[in-house]
Amino acid sequence: MKSPFKDKPNIRRYSIIPARAMQDERLNGAAYKVLACLGMYANRYGVCWPSQITIGRHTGYGRVHVSRTMAVLIKCGYVRKLETRPYPKHIKRRSGKKVNRYQILWEGKDAIPTNEQFWAPAKIIPEPGEDDFTEFDTHMQSGVKGDSDKGYQVLAHAFKQAVERASGMNRLPDQSFKAAKVLWDQEVTVDQVRDYTAAMCRESLKAGRTPPANLDQVAKWAGLYNK
Repeated sequence: MKSPFKDKPNIRRYSIIPARAMQDERLNGAAYKVLACLGMYANRYGVCWPSQITIGRHTGYGRVHVSRTMAVLIKCGYVRKLETRPYPKHIKRRSGKKVNRYQILWEGKDAIPTNEQFWAPAKIIPEPGEDDFTEFDTHMQSGVKGDSDKGYQVLAHAFKQAVERASGMNRLPDQSFKAAKVLWDQEVTVDQVRDYTAAMCRESLKAGRTPPANLDQVAKWAGLYNK
């Protein structure tokens, strides 16, 4: 969803944060805004990793202010700072070598996320900038970790992400695995899937139709099979 505010990054259609934050007098407006920003990027388990620069671009705060506000949220039991990780080598970054990772605490005493919960996808991902990355984008460069026979799944995820970016509607990647396997064998690229999916979404929305439900519809619309 395009941001209605000048010079602000694109935003999702919604943000999910702990309801208890509304009644907590310890939180000022800055803390609430930063928490809401994290809520835009979090998956269902509260895991997210927007950079301080990204948070600052959304909220208008400097990095020092963001850092101090994050410390307040951690102290008040709304955010847990998870172990940092090295920044992917293929992603350019202005400074630093580690990525901050966070967990929004819905109840306050939430368990540390499992590896599966950690990598569960967020609902809608905005276009990454120089200071951000998602595990999805890492997969686009290096393939799906641990199983080269399932490399075709990146095409299904590319379709899912393109629909969400273009329309805000969620799609399940597993419903596109069959078409993705065929296209992968035909050496169709991630960029082709993204571009054609976005184009079909725009055409559908302009005509008042529902965006494509799966990659097969895009492939037939774009003539990607055996192309």
